[in-house]
Amino acid sequence: MQRVINFSGGKTSAYMTIKYYKPGDLVIFCDTGREHFKTYKFINDFEAFENIPVIRLSYDGGFRRLLEKTKAIPNRFKRFCTIELKVKTARRYLRSIGLMKYENLVGFRFDEPLRIQRRKQHWKQVIDIFPLNEDRITKSDINNFWKNKLYTLELEPILGNCTLCFNKGKNNIITILSKYPDLANEWIKDETLNMKGNTYFNGITIKELLEISKLPKKQYDLFELLPAYDCACTA
Repeated sequence: MQRVINFSGGKTSAYMTIKYYKPGDLVIFCDTGREHFKTYKFINDFEAFENIPVIRLSYDGGFRRLLEKTKAIPNRFKRFCTIELKVKTARRYLRSIGLMKYENLVGFRFDEPLRIQRRKQHWKQVIDIFPLNEDRITKSDINNFWKNKLYTLELEPILGNCTLCFNKGKNNIITILSKYPDLANEWIKDETLNMKGNTYFNGITIKELLEISKLPKKQYDLFELLPAYDCACTA
């Protein structure tokens, strides 16, 4: 059966791809357009060093077009961004090339059992496989692997996937913006458009979080931050 490897642009999915890739596998990266520029550099380096081609897909019109079409802002309770920008975008492409049934390799590790339990099976023809879990691969295994590579993802883990994703939590967003204030620009623009008054966080805007990030406070190491909530996006 045809195999599809979900490649998110992070260390874990890159490790999974390197370890389990077989000629003929389709390696797919669904680009939300809100990834950190170092993520894109890592993907370029991955292709160059590993000689594994990555199919890069994106939603027609990008992240902003999705918001304009839905006239809404996603949040923790309405996570249509992941479904539309990643799950359905990949599915549309695979159907366009005549692929209806396939094995879907997902990079959830052995130390992430809840992510596997909460994984929703969207289509009966798509069979999810979790090779890292089956082989008991943990985060420490991933980190040790990349210590010995000639390239790596030069990015704090909290900045993986969409830079200011609401699943990272308000406090983490404030900390991120204290170091990278320019990341707020696109997200503020999202909320200033007429999206029925929706915001990424209930009761507060990204612009307000940016202002809070400028206040004197204890500084946290971004490498130590963990997302506040789980997401279907792999890292």
